[in-house]
Amino acid sequence: MIKPKDTQAREAFVAAADLQAGTQVLDLGWEGECLEYLRETGALATFVGEDIRAVQKAEALRINGVLSEMPAEVISGVRVVFYKPAQRSAKGQVFEWIDQGFRALEMGGVLYLAGQRNRGIKSYVAYLHVVFGNSKRVGRIGRVEIYSAKKEQTDPCQAPVDNRMTFELRDLPGSPYSVETRAGVFSRDGLDNGTRLLIDCMEAQPIDHILDWGCGWGALGMVAARLSARGYATLIDSNIRAISCAKENLRRNRICNAVARVGDARVFDPREKFDLIVSNPPFHDGNSAAHPLIEGAFRALRPGGRLMLVVMRPEAYLKHIRRVFGKGKGNIMAQKDGYVVLRAHIGN
Repeated sequence: MIKPKDTQAREAFVAAADLQAGTQVLDLGWEGECLEYLRETGALATFVGEDIRAVQKAEALRINGVLSEMPAEVISGVRVVFYKPAQRSAKGQVFEWIDQGFRALEMGGVLYLAGQRNRGIKSYVAYLHVVFGNSKRVGRIGRVEIYSAKKEQTDPCQAPVDNRMTFELRDLPGSPYSVETRAGVFSRDGLDNGTRLLIDCMEAQPIDHILDWGCGWGALGMVAARLSARGYATLIDSNIRAISCAKENLRRNRICNAVARVGDARVFDPREKFDLIVSNPPFHDGNSAAHPLIEGAFRALRPGGRLMLVVMRPEAYLKHIRRVFGKGKGNIMAQKDGYVVLRAHIGN
């Protein structure tokens, strides 16, 4: 039986390292799945990821998983680092993780980097070479190429990248807002048109408890908190990098009636109830994100509570909203530049 190319690539990834029993291994990609192949070697493996869902997936495979955006602060002195950037990783984000991999390695340790030729691997390898001062290709399975770089000096050959970006927003309710974002966080260089349209329609009342679902760097949650001055805003995202930005932005803007925390945005805490839930859900996740959001919102809203979403293709969302909330409980509030704001409510 011929193994799938992805399985072959994982096995080649591990085989390239020629691991020994007791070797400390750090996995920064594949949600720990390549570490399944390490068990026979006796290596000691840890998966570190930025998304809580990826960490949970690794733990489901009985692999030690840690949620962190700074792997080198979680684990250091490792012999081998495996890194396969996710398909939608921002280039600056990948560079940051290569820097982290260098810091986590002991002297003489090796970072193995895998990726596809048409998905940025050339620029990633170029940066790998700049940081380590060396690199070479050690394997190829289908479209996946595997490279390695050895840590031969204490300090990297180039200072670590700093991908933070700052800007101000002065035309929103409660302005001004001082914003800091980072590579890998949605709409890092300014407010996207979809979020802006939703803010223009936001029905936040002064005493509302509001949830910003999939908050990113916190635009919706910050505005909601200012509009509900005697209420409270909760900002949730599955990605710790996004939550770090959201926390920093709440601090920078001295917004005290809001909290940002990491959570699996597909799962709502049954103990929490909200008057308003707002979201700009990730369009690339399709129904896998939309359905849990709509169903969870229905359970999490108080009587009279509202759900407001901004989407690009409203038909499937509206269909599911009306299935869950009831006929006549979902409607289009606004449309502009290809974006559509949807509203649903509990009760009459």
